[in-house]
Order: sequence, then structure tokens, then C-alpha cells
Amino acid sequence: MDRGKVVVDRSDVGFPDRSFDMAAPKLKQRFGRVSLLILSGSGRSLMPLVDAQKLALVISKSEKMKDYTIDVVTSDADSPLGKLGKKYGTCTYVKGRTVSEENASTSEFKQYGILEDIFILSASVLLQAVAECIYEDSDPLNMSEKINQLLIETNEVVENVIKSDFMHSLIELLERRNTCFLAGLGSSQEVARMTGVRIGHVKRAIGDQVFVSGDTNVPPPRAGDVLIAISHSGETEVVASWCRTFKKMGGYVVSIVGAKDSTINSLSDQTLYIPSRYLPGRPNDFYLKVAFATSPLPLYLVDRLQERGLKLPEYILRWYHSIMA
Repeated sequence: MDRGKVVVDRSDVGFPDRSFDMAAPKLKQRFGRVSLLILSGSGRSLMPLVDAQKLALVISKSEKMKDYTIDVVTSDADSPLGKLGKKYGTCTYVKGRTVSEENASTSEFKQYGILEDIFILSASVLLQAVAECIYEDSDPLNMSEKINQLLIETNEVVENVIKSDFMHSLIELLERRNTCFLAGLGSSQEVARMTGVRIGHVKRAIGDQVFVSGDTNVPPPRAGDVLIAISHSGETEVVASWCRTFKKMGGYVVSIVGAKDSTINSLSDQTLYIPSRYLPGRPNDFYLKVAFATSPLPLYLVDRLQERGLKLPEYILRWYHSIMA
């Protein structure tokens, strides 16, 4: 990132060590001051907690405490991660969905992950605003204005999507007995994984599978399968290649792109175009908007399956009714 800010992930090639307490001094030597940024709705996620505890030990032994910080975004400021953030850096509270007394049993499906949507989407807006402020070197007081603008734009995207023929057609494809694949590279792949988790809960409940192209153990497509391709440029060659393969095998290609006249658009049966304010070097809000645009998919799919008279697992119905209440 510009202005001396470098973002690295422990899954990146060349990350200095598997153990964060060993990696931290090497990162400090390479890049300067190190911030361990953690997103955890519960504030109790195991691997981030282990990393934070190891870095806390490094900080406590360091002569220069300000060389490292632990910065946590969570829905529980009093959680173990929240407390570490308060002590060794910052703790930012982002409210998630509140479970009411009458729907208290909805906690049953937290283990499946689908209650975290509100936290993840809200935290994504926050971090997009942070990235834009860093890029523009603007006053932190402008954060609220940026967040409000992003919320207006993402809300407009969602409103347009749920009224579109694209959503209607995609739900019709997903309700069929088939396998759903999602494809993207880089940030697009992260959004694809997020979307795959959401859709996967419902598709697996009716005996189907969901895969992200490029992951291990992904089966070849069959006739009737669905590919949801995500690409800002619409020209990502690997994703375009997957689209061509799907077309040859008799599958359906649905794409979400940031460029109308693109290769992936031309290979798609249905396309959703999402404009963005992206300029070279600027943080791209396209991926945030795609995450919001795809977030209603499982709700509409559950709605459609119920209309068809299919009986879904109780935990999905409880989640569905807690969202719709």
C-alpha cells in the first residue's frame, strides 16, 4: 500500500515464520512498526488468539513497546482478543446481530458461521474506509463521512440487485439439483469464498455441493452446474478460462464484473455489472460491493425452497426467521 504501509498475510509466500512470535521481529526488521490486525466477531477465534497471545509476549519483553501493536475489530470488547487489543493496541467495537430472548435458540447455528454476516460486512466497510483515508492521507475525523458514503453506495447496490432479473435468474439456477462453483483471483477469490460459505449452508442441506475454483480437491464441472465468476476487470485470464470450460461442459456461467464490455461478460449467461470508484493505486471498493450484493442470496434461496415445499434443517430455518424478523 502507498505511504509506506505494507499489508502481509501469514498465507503469503515468503511470510517469515509459521509462529508469529518468531515472525514479528523479522517483519519489524523488513518493514518497521508492525500492527497485527485481527477481525473476530466473537473475539475468541482460536488461531488469531494464539497469534495475539504470542505477540503480546513479544511486546512485554520488547524495549520499544511501540514497535508492535495488536489491533482488534470485534463484536465483544470484553472477549480475550478484545482485552488484548485494549492493552497492546486498539479495540474497535463493531456491532453484530443481536439475538433476542425469543430467538435465543438461534445460537445453535453459530457453529455453522452464518450469523457472522452482519459483523463481517460491517467490518469490511470500516476497513475500506480506513484504507481510503490512508490512501488520501486524510484526517481520521473523515472516517465517519467515508463510512456513511460507503453505506449509502452498498445499500444502493443491494437494492438494485434484489430487484434485478440477475437475482431472479441466479436463484432459479441455485434451486436446481446441481453443483455450484465460484471463481475469482486475489480479492475476488476472497469474496468468492465468503459467498460460497453462505450459499453452501443451504445447498448442502438439499444434498448439493459448493466449491471455489482453484482450491484443492475441486471436481470437474458437469452439465447443468453453475459457475459464479467474480472479476473487477472482467479480463482475468484464469477466470475466463474456467468460464470457457464451463460453457464447453454444458454448465451455466453467471458473472459479477466491474467492466461491461469484457471477455468474462461475453462468456456469461447472466452478468451483474457493479461500477466502482477505482483508480490505479486507489483502494478498490468493487469487492466490498460484491460482498454486499451476494449477501442476500441464501435468504432468497431459502425462501424459494420453502415455496417449493422442501423441508430444510431446523438450524437454517431458525437463522432465516431471525434475519427476517
